Amino acid sequence: MAKVSLTCMCMIQDLKTNKVLVQDRVLDWKGISFPAGGVEEGESLVEAAIREMKEETGLTVSNLRPCGIVHWYNDKTGDRHLVFNYKTSD
Repeated sequence: MAKVSLTCMCMIQDLKTNKVLVQDRVLDWKGISFPAGGVEEGESLVEAAIREMKEETGLTVSNLRPCGIVHWYNDKTGDRHLVFNYKTSD
């Protein structure tokens, strides 16, 4: 049976320095990424993004602005992976 996974990712920007927070990933996908994590049952996308930013970085974020959606489809399994992207400077 095909699966659908939902992930929220957030770019946290410091407007004073014009720097963004990134993570050096070490799990199944190696590379640099914005902090991200899965959406739990009963959670809105924004609630998931706020929770994941706290879990991943220790920061409490607010005023998230949507800035894109990425969709991956695996044609062998039928699995779909949706990433909802946000940005904030708060």
